[in-house]
Amino acid sequence: MGRGLHEPTKIAVRHSRLIALLRNLVHLVPFGFALFEIILNWNVYYVGTQPYGTAVYQVIAKAHEVLIQASITAIILSAIRRDLAHGKGLPFGLLFSGLQVSQISYLWSVELWGAMKADFQRPLRKLGLFTLVIGGIVVAVASGPSSAILLIPRLQLWPGGNTHVWINASADQVWPARIDATTIPEACSMIGLNSSKICPASEWYSIRDFLSAESLLPSPIYRSRFRYGEHAKIALLHGRSSYRNIYTGSSLQSGGSGPLQYAATTQQAVIADALAEAASLWSLSLVNVTAGAGHGSPLSDQSNAAHRITSNYSQPYSTAVCIPDQFRNDTDSRKLSFPLLPFVNPSSSATRNHSYRTFPSGQIKFAMVIEHPDYSYHQLVNSSADSQDYRLEWIELSRDSFNGSSIGAAILLPSSIRDGGNNVLLCNIAAGWALSSLVVRDSPQGLEYTESFPQQGKDLEQPLLPHIQTATPKARNEAVGLGDIYQTAGFPQQAIDISRTWAQYLDPSIEGLNTSLFNVLSQENKNKGETAWDLDAACAILVMLTVNGLARTGWGSTLQGDVKSVGLDGGDGGLDGNYWLSGKGDTFENVNLTQGRDWVTLRVYSNLQGYAYNTLTTPPRIAIAILTAYCLLVVGHTLYTGISSNCWDTIAEVTALAMNSSPSAALRNTCAGITEFHIFKLPVRVLVSKDEEGEGEHLELVFGSVDDEKMSERTIKPNRTYGTLPKGVVEERKKDV
Repeated sequence: MGRGLHEPTKIAVRHSRLIALLRNLVHLVPFGFALFEIILNWNVYYVGTQPYGTAVYQVIAKAHEVLIQASITAIILSAIRRDLAHGKGLPFGLLFSGLQVSQISYLWSVELWGAMKADFQRPLRKLGLFTLVIGGIVVAVASGPSSAILLIPRLQLWPGGNTHVWINASADQVWPARIDATTIPEACSMIGLNSSKICPASEWYSIRDFLSAESLLPSPIYRSRFRYGEHAKIALLHGRSSYRNIYTGSSLQSGGSGPLQYAATTQQAVIADALAEAASLWSLSLVNVTAGAGHGSPLSDQSNAAHRITSNYSQPYSTAVCIPDQFRNDTDSRKLSFPLLPFVNPSSSATRNHSYRTFPSGQIKFAMVIEHPDYSYHQLVNSSADSQDYRLEWIELSRDSFNGSSIGAAILLPSSIRDGGNNVLLCNIAAGWALSSLVVRDSPQGLEYTESFPQQGKDLEQPLLPHIQTATPKARNEAVGLGDIYQTAGFPQQAIDISRTWAQYLDPSIEGLNTSLFNVLSQENKNKGETAWDLDAACAILVMLTVNGLARTGWGSTLQGDVKSVGLDGGDGGLDGNYWLSGKGDTFENVNLTQGRDWVTLRVYSNLQGYAYNTLTTPPRIAIAILTAYCLLVVGHTLYTGISSNCWDTIAEVTALAMNSSPSAALRNTCAGITEFHIFKLPVRVLVSKDEEGEGEHLELVFGSVDDEKMSERTIKPNRTYGTLPKGVVEERKKDV
């Protein structure tokens, strides 16, 4: 064959699987790197507290994007060349699609929509080609962000192992259904600043501080979860190893015309201490963690961590409502009437509607009340008119009349704040154990406060504690405020029956003050100038005292077992951080499970905060899906093709081919632009054209329909050289020169 004016003749299409595979090496680097990113994130790898260099990651991701786009361009051009050179061709609108993989706007262009309306191939072949073009463009455009998402480590909580922990107390000892004074030391009837923390009223000074202006703010997470304002306060409690909080909240009942209903909760002390101790041991074990699969080193430099108990843990919740009333004298034989507790007592339990006047506004409010069947006003303690103390009397409430209530309280008011004849507050108190999630957060400065949340929605579908016989409730899915928590169906899972003998330890005498705890707390609030003490503060103090005491059940029980150890260089042993971090089994060993078959068993999940590769959130999952689609595209293309060509890869090459082609009447009036869909529907092929002397063959674009017999004669043959021009054209070119 001859040579052209400036270029040698060439083979347009090669039929060789080996050459085709060699040409597919262009996909090797982007394919391999995409596979690496997928595996890295899928298997989870913890980098540490600092990423290596975000700018470097971004440059690498951009380079990967360019390589992926080049790879997809090669795949689409290969499919286009196949249809141009063989078969019935393809629509004109698809001719340059392979060169526009980075242009998302091509998806709504006239070219693509015109091509989609063309009838040029069998339906399956047509569907496959358009799926390749559209899918390839989407993947090419999204490949850059996807590669960056998977390549740049994300600041998240990363799994740091899990283990069972054992506490040497039974569930009934930690979460009793009825609580009495049998395990309370007699010394707890008088309490000071350093009294034993087994006493129900110990750390009473934290509640006193809550009533002052010096209280701490709850964490932002808790304020958001329970709709606390910016100035909400908490009472801070100190365990053996943990820092706990008493949270309170309130909600209006009866459409705002009734009294406030208060609620409070705090973490169970023995469980919070065990979790905090496990968290401290976990932190110590990180020193012995070696770099390996799944993480770098050192992990002991991690900035923050969280340790959670999410199942089989309960803590006390309490709620109360108080209303004012008056008794006439020591011979008043009327029965005490306690307010009905909404969402606790059945509404059918109410015996009448009670009206009362608030102080100092004088507003009239109403509350449904339940009459006590046995307790009369004259049974209350002496109510001398000159008393300036707040006196608290605990009254047991029968289950028959007060189903759901735990205990009642009557508060005799000092003469200085009595108004309109009101001289007593009657309070209905309920308490119960409710399934919750417990979290201890760890930072470089040490353990932070313990937090907890009631389990709601799907969390309540977890198995109940062994000693709770009630059915799993169907709670509302939305989060509710702490003051509204009792509105959740079936909350709490187990009500607590409180005996009067135990409740009396909630109001002991204060050492050196010759007065009761309740009076000290009440006077603290009064000294702040609160005028509406008689209702709001009474409820708040009662529920806080109740949950503070209930949270101390099981006090004295401790975490059991020893953490697995590992031998270190030099002969010294250390905690086996690698085993704990792996989560392959329980880290605590030497636990006597025969002796402790009834012990409380909980699972602790640990997480490190740092930069990690994982699939915990939606963005990396989407990114993996996109790069997986690219990898499948490369694999399918490599296995399918056995024909290779490097023709018409650029706009310049297609332009040269068009200029060497015969003009087509089908393209009439297109020199100034194309506005009609039907132009892009035209089938276009690359066919063989013989020169005038028959010395050789060259290729040209042919638009429109071609007779099948002629098309078979003009089809490109594999491994044949093409490139000459007809003699007349050559001579014209020489004259021009």
